Formats: sequence, structure tokens, C-alpha cells
Amino acid sequence: MHRDAARWVKRLNLAPHPEGGWYRETLRTEQCTTIYYLIEAGSFSAWHRVHGADEVWHHYDGDVLALHQLHAGGFERHLLGADDHHHLVVPAGRWQAAEPVGDRYTLVGCTVAPGFTFERFELGTRAGMLAELPEQERWIHRFARS
Repeated sequence: MHRDAARWVKRLNLAPHPEGGWYRETLRTEQCTTIYYLIEAGSFSAWHRVHGADEVWHHYDGDVLALHQLHAGGFERHLLGADDHHHLVVPAGRWQAAEPVGDRYTLVGCTVAPGFTFERFELGTRAGMLAELPEQERWIHRFARS
């Protein structure tokens, strides 16, 4: 782990996240939840989506973050932390994955509204995503954990 990433993990008291990376929840209400989220270089946030809630990603520190989205209309790649792009909204129910663009880490925040619950969280599987979006096979394989 990069020394600055390790410093953030310790300083913010981050724990492993189910989709990859490290996180800590900082706010929980019915209206909104927020987390710190750190991804190390060479790792990624696997395909996932949140049903019934939008998610806003905010870039805080480290390398630029490539935030990928899949939907019926195609594939999108956005770079957070590059130029003046420091936040991005992922609409409710849209597949998303992320990875640092660099050799260190990326520290971001994620805000979900209405508030995040694991009942609305879906971690993508290759088989399920290929059945839904077969034309996106290349990207599905790149960021799926199983």
C-alpha cells in the first residue's frame, strides 16, 4: 500500500469495503448517507448499483479517479480530479465501477440520497450483467469480481 494511502486509512479509520477499497460512513439519515472511500492503485471498485437512490462521487485527494458507468445507452468514462471535474452524479440504478488513474491511490467521498441501505445495493456478477448488457462484455469482464 502506498504510504499516503496507508496514512489516510489510519487517519480516517477506514475498513475494507465489499466492492473493493476502504471506507467509513460519516453520516446516516433517511435522506442521505456519506462515506469516505479510498481505492489503491492496481485495485478497483467492482460493478455495483444502488436502486432508488442517486450517488454523488466527490474527489478529495490522490490520483485522478476513472468512474465508469454502464447502461442501455452504452458505456461512459468520467475522470474525477482532472481539471475542474471534482464531482459526478451517478443516477439511481446505473451500473458503476471505479479505478485510480495513477500509481498511488484515490480518496473520494460518496453521498447517496435517499440514504444508502444494503437492501438497495447490488454487486454485479458477470453472468447477471452479461444477461442484461451483452454488448458491454469487455467492460463487464474488466470490473466484475465474479
